[in-house]
Amino acid sequence: MAKRAILEETVQIMRDRMRRELTSLAVEELRIGVFFTGVRLKSGHGGVAFTPIREIPEAVCCPTSAARMPDAGNLTRKNIDELLGYAMSPNPIKSAIGVAVLNALSHYLLENGRPWHYDIHYGRDGIDLLKIRPHDTICLVGAFTPYIRRLKTSGNRLFIIEKTAEALRPEEMKYYRPPSQAAHVLAESDVVVITGSAIVNHTIDGLLDHTEADSRVGIIGPTASMIPDVYFREGVGVMAGVRITDPGLMLRILAEAGSGSHLSNACAQRIVFVNNDGGKVWK
Repeated sequence: MAKRAILEETVQIMRDRMRRELTSLAVEELRIGVFFTGVRLKSGHGGVAFTPIREIPEAVCCPTSAARMPDAGNLTRKNIDELLGYAMSPNPIKSAIGVAVLNALSHYLLENGRPWHYDIHYGRDGIDLLKIRPHDTICLVGAFTPYIRRLKTSGNRLFIIEKTAEALRPEEMKYYRPPSQAAHVLAESDVVVITGSAIVNHTIDGLLDHTEADSRVGIIGPTASMIPDVYFREGVGVMAGVRITDPGLMLRILAEAGSGSHLSNACAQRIVFVNNDGGKVWK
């Protein structure tokens, strides 16, 4: 039997743990913003996920794009389990909706006393918990602008894997490696930091397949706010996302083209899940 994708397994865990609640919970509001997609549940919990605009070739044509979301205007009337299942959809907009729902449900679980087997830190930067050492080779998968600024002056050997080279400044191009070199670069990196957008665009499994067993791997960004059980089993040590503290404000920010920094400054608290099993806590 073929191995199930990490996201698919995570959705199934959520369905198993919340079988009863999924019959009564619902998505009250939904916004598909330029940078992030967000949902608010009727329970008051919020979740966000990266909006993969560049993955939608039809985005330049309104009539064609309409075929991507034929139920626009009626999504909040759908059963929450159906929206959760959107996470595995090849349709990038649907995937973003499903992952946002998964993140909101994850925080419902955490706030309702369900047991977990990992450490949780609030207000911390996930990259700090990867314990970067002076001699480490670091690979960033995605143009993490704040981390690029920080790491390019650290003296560490640094690689940046990014689909769009234009996302980097001219002086940063010396660190750039195209996705075609990802397998080689990941295999020789001691620390790997992957943007949460890799969950939405379904590239995370392939990326993790190329990391070494002893490398320190973090998935970071607002999209990486879900229960991390399966990711930890697959070698991730740190998942660092956000807990939405004001879902109403979050929806308004996204509707006004807000980005991750807007969320962090106004309505989101950093949350970091750390794998405390299998030697993944680095002293």
